[in-house]
Amino acid sequence: MKSILKVPTLILALLMFSCGTKKENEALQAEIDKVKKENEAYRAQTKELTVSIEGYQNLLKEIDKNLLSIDSSVLITGSLKNEMKSDANAGEKILMRIKNIAGLMENSKLKIQALDRTLNDLRKKYGDKSEEVLALNRELKSAAQLLVEKEKEFNAMKAGFESDIEGLESAYNAQLKIAEELKEILDRAFYFAGAPGELSTKGIIEKEGGFIGIGRVKILNANSPEKLFNKISKQATDSLVFDSKTLKLITEHPEASFSIKESKTSSVLYIKDKKLFWKQGNYLVIQTAKAK
Repeated sequence: MKSILKVPTLILALLMFSCGTKKENEALQAEIDKVKKENEAYRAQTKELTVSIEGYQNLLKEIDKNLLSIDSSVLITGSLKNEMKSDANAGEKILMRIKNIAGLMENSKLKIQALDRTLNDLRKKYGDKSEEVLALNRELKSAAQLLVEKEKEFNAMKAGFESDIEGLESAYNAQLKIAEELKEILDRAFYFAGAPGELSTKGIIEKEGGFIGIGRVKILNANSPEKLFNKISKQATDSLVFDSKTLKLITEHPEASFSIKESKTSSVLYIKDKKLFWKQGNYLVIQTAKAK
């Protein structure tokens, strides 16, 4: 009697497991489709972004949520590899997880790029809340760096599956190249050098020493930083030469990260520790004094 009962019990358990797997796959597919649709809107730049501190914060929260979901999916995908020999559906589940991770990573990248595009508008609109804007900019750079690191982890994980699962490459046929596309954001810096009067008249600083929305500046220059400042690469810039007998850094940079060599006709700023030098922000403002 007991042996007879075991068979239908086993069948029922398998049916329940199959049903659970089907629902899980359907939910995951719905998430993949949703993210794909949103990504298409961001790529076409038809996704309207409200330029506000609250809107910026909300989008950063969405990126953080994506990063947590990526971590969770990577763990689940890794565990599925051990089930491939015993579960015929494991390969399909892995493919879906790979698509989901790739979609979330692209979604995060597109949102970071969208926020970066609106950052200057945010500075202009909220000059009286400059510290909040500066903090948001730092959060954005931090999210971009995390995403670059996760892409490396994801690619390493994906490579471990390629020999076992057919069609894996087609599931990831649109190579994200996140590191390459976010490198410009992470590596970008701006500098401006001028005499005290020039710094004031162009709205770069006040007497209190703030600049372009950082510190106590309340009225920002209408020009964007890209037009007002000189754009440079953090990694490629070891030194900057100025036609000035003295240099004074207005923006905050640790003294151990740089040195200055001055002469009667020119001065050179040497950046000794790039990571430390740019830790507080991506802007460098220098007060100069022309040689007489």
